[in-house]
This record gives sequence, C-alpha cells and structure tokens, in this order.
Amino acid sequence: MKLKQKSSWITYKEMTKRVRSKTIKSWLTEDGPITKRISAKEDFELNLIRDEIGEVSEIDKKYLGVTKGDIKVREVILMGNKTPKVYAKSLIPIRTIEKGFSKLGNLGNMPLGDILFEKDIFNKIDVLYSFFSYKSNIFWGRKTKYLVKNLPFSVMEVFLIDK
Repeated sequence: MKLKQKSSWITYKEMTKRVRSKTIKSWLTEDGPITKRISAKEDFELNLIRDEIGEVSEIDKKYLGVTKGDIKVREVILMGNKTPKVYAKSLIPIRTIEKGFSKLGNLGNMPLGDILFEKDIFNKIDVLYSFFSYKSNIFWGRKTKYLVKNLPFSVMEVFLIDK
C-alpha cells in the first residue's frame, strides 16, 4: 500500500482544529487496541505485509532517537469484514527487541496491540498526527512513540476511514 504523507506531523491541539469528523477523531484518539475496536463489530483479520530489517528514514530515526543499529520494519493491514480499516507500520530497533522486550521481534500474525495493552511495561511518550493520500482519498493517521525499559519503538497507524 503506497500511502503518501500530505502534511507534516502535528500535535494533538493542531489535529483537533483540523479534523472535523467525530468518527475520524475517535479513531485518532482511541486509547485501547485498534484490533479490539474493529473486532467488536466486525470479523477481524490481520494481513502481514512485511516484517524484516529495513531502511528507515532519517526523520523516523530522529523521532525514535536512534542513530545506529538495525531496525525491524513491520507493516500490516488490519481488516474488518474483509475491508481494510487500518494500515500500520511499526519501527522496532533490534536493540529494543534484544534488551527491552523480545516478543516485539517475533509477532508473526499476532497484532502488536495484543501485547502493547496487556503489559504494564510499555510507556506511551509521544503522539503526532498527519494526513495521507491514497488513490485520491485523504486519510488521517497518528504516530506514537513508546518506551520499553527506556528503549524506543514507534507505531504509525493510518485509518482508512473517510467519514
């Protein structure tokens, strides 16, 4: 899925000024697992696109606060009733897997939210917002930075919802 970021990352305050839809705002500010939100009303499915060491932009490295070492890139599509609902991309430094929480390294087809919200060891430290285009549609997303044992990783979610 080739999403194109159409704005710089902005704060919560800026996002609330720009997003008019209550539905989209509710997705952007969801505190719990997105997988649970989808599966509460629809048949949930995770499509794994990619889960491997990959190239990461300098902007993403700066956001993570990581200047060296390999980073695992995991991309998934969260489906509800066979319809794409969320594109998610996690950036997990290998050091975070090795020294922070090893299960981050072998999620396979398991949603990250299954462990992220079940363990008390993860600390959410930052959330930014942006909008993206895909096939002439505009979708909002968020990027969240977490720490586990003071080691970073991030999750970007683009909500493929246009209402």
